Formats: sequence, structure tokens, C-alpha cells
Amino acid sequence: MLDVGSGQAAHPRCDLVVDKYVADDFERGKPLDLAKPLVVADGHSLPFGDDTFAYVIASHVLEHATDVPRFASELQRVAAAGFVQVPSREAELTFGWPFHPWLIDLRDDTLVFRPRGDQSAPLGRVFHEAFAESTLFALWFGANRERWHHTLHWKAGFDVQVDGESAAPATARLDVDLTLAALPKLGAIGPEGALRQSLRCPADGGTLSDGTASLTCTRCGSSYPVARGGVPLLLAEAAS
Repeated sequence: MLDVGSGQAAHPRCDLVVDKYVADDFERGKPLDLAKPLVVADGHSLPFGDDTFAYVIASHVLEHATDVPRFASELQRVAAAGFVQVPSREAELTFGWPFHPWLIDLRDDTLVFRPRGDQSAPLGRVFHEAFAESTLFALWFGANRERWHHTLHWKAGFDVQVDGESAAPATARLDVDLTLAALPKLGAIGPEGALRQSLRCPADGGTLSDGTASLTCTRCGSSYPVARGGVPLLLAEAAS
């Protein structure tokens, strides 16, 4: 089982976590849970072969995508089934997150993405504080969860529709050197055995020659660094 993008709360049954912004928690707001093996990668270019996993979880990550169809296609390429959850349009306009570029609706099992544009949640901070401070508010939120989240349990694929282009007003910052330095301090561990052998070049899907300090694609020659602890950075930004 693969968990994509929820490093701060990895599913207890997952075997591997993919996360990109390890050294910058602007979009996360919580410490990483590094109990599971980690690969630093981008959901738009998952560094695994086709059908590597039986199940993939993408909980509150697809709303960050810059290319939604590509991200959704990658989830479906690497796994036979999975779980997707995203905040609803109502949630975005009530609570508001500056790093989400989309307003999302669910229509007949299709997730419909529209640009958020200049629509915002003017009282978002009030609702975030109420959720954190009021048990009654949190209970009400939980009792009406279907209003705030769209959830898909999919098998053999799911559909997305994107109407327009969008970019988040603010995003986390990726710093490869800072990430390499932070991972050992955080106690992160990389995949081993069959999971390590399943890794592929994010650029062209080529197999990777194993190494202690780097992984090199046998097809295109791109080399990717490996942090101390065995965590590979399989990102275009980290390739040399």
C-alpha cells in the first residue's frame, strides 16, 4: 500500500510514503510522521513501475495538483485501486487554504475542478480557530463530513474534469540541499528490498542502478541523490 502526500498522518497500514516538501511544512502545518519508509517524489511523476501497489491513498493531496489529470493518472497507473479525498467547494469557501488552487465538486463519481480565482474565505481564520478550540464545533463538523469532503473509493480508475487553469496564491518551497540535510536529522528511512527494487526514474520510467549515495537511471543516465538513511530524492529538481 502506498500513501501519497499525507506524510504528517500516514495510514498505519501503508508500506511506503511519498512526500515532496519534507523540509518546508508551510502546506502541512504538522510534523512529519516518519515511522514508515519514505521516498521524496512528486505525485505528478510517481517513481514506480505500473501496478506496483495493490492500493494507493491520496488523502487531501489532489487539491494541490497543478496538473490534475496527470496526477490522477499517475495514481491509477501505479495501483489497481485506491482512496481519494479532497475538500469540497463549501470547505474551501468556508475555511480557506491559500495553497489550494481549486474549488472541487463531485458529480456522478467525477471530481470536477474549477479555478478558485479570487474567491476566498474571508472568515476562514474564525472557522479554523473554532474547529481547534470548540469540541462542539468539531463534533458538528464530523457529523456533516460529507459536506466538507468528497471521498472516492475507486477500483479500475476514477474520473476527473478540469475546467480552466489555476495556480495557488502561495505554495511550499522545495530546496533539495535543505531536504537532503533535514532527512537524517528527522530520522527518515528509505525503502528496502522489493520496495527499493520497484523504484523507477521519474523522467522516463527506467530502472535505477542501486547505490549508497545516488540512484542512476539505466535508460537516460539521470542521477538522483540518496539521503543518509537511504531516502531517495526522485525529483526532476534533484536530478543531475
